Amino acid sequence: MNIAGIELHWIRPELLWTGIPLVICALLLSRQGFQQRSWQKHIDPSLLPYLLDGKPGGKPRRSALILLIAAALTWLALLGPAWEKVPSPLHKNTEGLVAVLDLSPSMLAEDIQPSRIRQARFKLRDILHSRRDGQTGLVVFAGDAFVVTPLTDDVNTLLTLIPGLNPGMMPLPGSNPLAGISLAKELLDNSGGNGSILLISDGINKQQLSNLKDALSDIDYPLSVLAVGSADGAPIPLPGGGFARDNSGNIIVPSLTVSELQELAAAGNGQYRELSIDDSDINALALDTASSLKNSEIEDRSERHYDQWKDAGPWLVLLLLPLALLGFRKSWLPSLLPLLLPALFAFQPSIANAFEFKDLWQTPDQQAAALLPTDPQAAAAKFEDPMWKAAAQYRAGDFAAAAESYRQFDSADADYNRGNALAKANKLDEAIAAYESALQKDPTLSDARKNKKILEDAKKSQEQQQQSGDDKQNQSGDQNQQNQDSQNNESQSEQSQDQQSQDQQSQNQSEQSQQEDSQNQEQSDSQENQNADQDSSQSEDNQQSEANEGESEQGDTEPESEQTQAEKEAAEQRDAKLAEDYVRQAAEQNEAIQKAMQENQDAKQAAALAPSDEPLSEEDQAREQWLRKIPDNPGNLLRNKFRYQHQQRSEQQGTNEDYAPY
Repeated sequence: MNIAGIELHWIRPELLWTGIPLVICALLLSRQGFQQRSWQKHIDPSLLPYLLDGKPGGKPRRSALILLIAAALTWLALLGPAWEKVPSPLHKNTEGLVAVLDLSPSMLAEDIQPSRIRQARFKLRDILHSRRDGQTGLVVFAGDAFVVTPLTDDVNTLLTLIPGLNPGMMPLPGSNPLAGISLAKELLDNSGGNGSILLISDGINKQQLSNLKDALSDIDYPLSVLAVGSADGAPIPLPGGGFARDNSGNIIVPSLTVSELQELAAAGNGQYRELSIDDSDINALALDTASSLKNSEIEDRSERHYDQWKDAGPWLVLLLLPLALLGFRKSWLPSLLPLLLPALFAFQPSIANAFEFKDLWQTPDQQAAALLPTDPQAAAAKFEDPMWKAAAQYRAGDFAAAAESYRQFDSADADYNRGNALAKANKLDEAIAAYESALQKDPTLSDARKNKKILEDAKKSQEQQQQSGDDKQNQSGDQNQQNQDSQNNESQSEQSQDQQSQDQQSQNQSEQSQQEDSQNQEQSDSQENQNADQDSSQSEDNQQSEANEGESEQGDTEPESEQTQAEKEAAEQRDAKLAEDYVRQAAEQNEAIQKAMQENQDAKQAAALAPSDEPLSEEDQAREQWLRKIPDNPGNLLRNKFRYQHQQRSEQQGTNEDYAPY
């Protein structure tokens, strides 16, 4: 259709029948106007408002006209009007690329600054940015190979995982490129068998080259090699300082094996390129991938473009907005709401209080993550992810529940967090066992080793204090036993001499009054003279009773019941004081343990969140905000995943010994 020199095309002409109701409404509206005009021929215009129902051309007619125009615009938008063509490729690139990244210890060498692994990560990001279409997968290998992501067109996911890749996350150190290439082949086979493999490595040895050539004979995908490193090489730095050494004590200096990698690329029908600071290596590898395809297919792709009509229907929908505002002004559009509300309520769930509006946009874990800083208890109840739930329980102070939640995971980080929760719950033995389990799975966890030593020292100190308290209680018990024996001997003496017992009672009363007067410093000289003989005789009886050790003597006339009672009370007071001191020291020690662990954790968080002197770019700021939404960094998650997969493979098929040590 050509209108005023513009070629008009309808993208969806099969919807023309939807305009039939619109035509009927337009006919009815025009018929009503025709009837009103026919009456105007026979009746005086001044009498028409009184004789006809409604004013001619009044409000009902205008409202109907607005509705008719809005319906017509909607109908035209549905038909898809188009008057412009845009070029569009007929073929969509569905080729897959699997990058196989070397994470062997030699990638830590710093012969290229800042290091081989960092340069490889930077180049891998550039490769992902350069791929406009097609799917991309990522495989990493050291002594064993693992899939980071399968073939996907979501480049952003890969970009967020790349910064966490490092040789320290691999459960089995070494270099086994054959395992990585075999895993890449499986990914391409599962995606439909169309794609290529890119090996990013710093070298292989002669034995590995021979095995790889044999394996490439069964692989139909081109294999290209991107070499990282230099021929001079550099030592491998260790995490604790120093450099890696061989069995003879010599420092290992791995260099780039250019000839072996070139032979591998030639055997894989690919191309060899060394890493460069610009995009020349990426462009060369992309051309090599295209050249491996058939020429006819390349020419066919270059010609298979066609012009596609650009749909202008959405622009017509914008014209409905002024009509909608006019409808609100004329008050006929709100009158339709009572007809629409029952239909809206019909789609609501039967239990309205179980559904919230935010459930449409956020998962329960995302909602709980938003609650975690302010209300960790509510966040723990809302989390569905077990690891996040355990972290929320720990922050809420429910350490016992957090320890049980961490027990579900078989990883070093989970055991370390479980040990922290048990230590907070004052279960020192279980916490030490959890730290030992974490160190067995990952000996590099320095925080677990430090916390374990703190708890062991605290436990030894408590045991020493408890043993000291028991010794003092035993000594007090022996002294009380001797006093009890002395008291029994005195009671036997009382039974044999009744008269003498009465005299002793009077003497004891005098002694008690004397002790009270001595304590209050209010005694008189006359009372001291009267009781002097009684005190001397009682002192002699006490010495005689202690020397005889429980033997009854006829001349023992002054019992020591009041004195032994006072000593018993004093011993009880000492025991109570010792127990109180022990409880207080244990509480102080426990508080010191909690404070040390909290300082350790705060220092770790402060180091992770320390601001940099240089301002962050927009990309880094966006990545930092995204990382704050998850409880842990992707590197730790990948480390746990690789460790779990390696344990499963070792149990099922054993460890593959065909790999280099670095």
